[in-house]
Amino acid sequence: MIQSSSLSRQSATQTEYGGVDELWLTERHLKRYNRDLVTSLSTPLQNCQTILEFGAGIGTLAQEWARIRGFMPDCLEIDPRLCAILQERDFITYPTVAAIDKKYAGIYSSNVLEHIEDDVTALRQIHDLLEPNGKCALYVPAMPCLYSDFDRAVGHYRRYNKKELVQKVESAGLTIHSISYADSLGFFAALLVKMFGYKEENGLGSPKSFALYDRYLHPLSRLGDACGMKHLFGKNLLVIAQRNDEPTVSSYNPAKACP
Repeated sequence: MIQSSSLSRQSATQTEYGGVDELWLTERHLKRYNRDLVTSLSTPLQNCQTILEFGAGIGTLAQEWARIRGFMPDCLEIDPRLCAILQERDFITYPTVAAIDKKYAGIYSSNVLEHIEDDVTALRQIHDLLEPNGKCALYVPAMPCLYSDFDRAVGHYRRYNKKELVQKVESAGLTIHSISYADSLGFFAALLVKMFGYKEENGLGSPKSFALYDRYLHPLSRLGDACGMKHLFGKNLLVIAQRNDEPTVSSYNPAKACP
């Protein structure tokens, strides 16, 4: 059941996340998707020996990270209920940024920044938690035109376009190595959700629809991304960036970006 956006949008005073049911659905029914997402996030961080997941939820991706990369990332999660789940799953878990007393060679985050009203501050926190020259991999919803009642219900403040995301990442002191769309066919799935709604009992948003997407559409979407569609559109954006405390000039030109 989707909870109201007032419970889904997290802040220092409102730490509970309202989309917990969707976290469990994603873990149970999007196994290929989760595996491939972690591969995309972890490949640019493969040489990093210390890793933090920024906004770890119930630990779905952290578990997959441990399986693929052979070691467990630390987890930051401000919702106390989700912290308890992460601790039950044996992850080192921090309830606040202030509680973290170390730096990381790599940080990844998936579908978190859109829940935070002041996302630039969150990006600056990621910057400050990185070692000098440390890298981060950020995965966020793309295409403001896809913003739907579902986004609103699970507490998304926004979906990002490339120009906005580049500006925010760079304003936090991070140098962008690459930015591209991901899940090209997911664009059309999100469009259907916007047009016809979410969480129909046997339709869009049901466990069956998750399983069908994971088994049939997701592999085709990965193929489309590999064939170049990721440069044109997609349901998400993937950014690889690096902490660089020296003044730099961005090599990325927002004027050439797709919206």
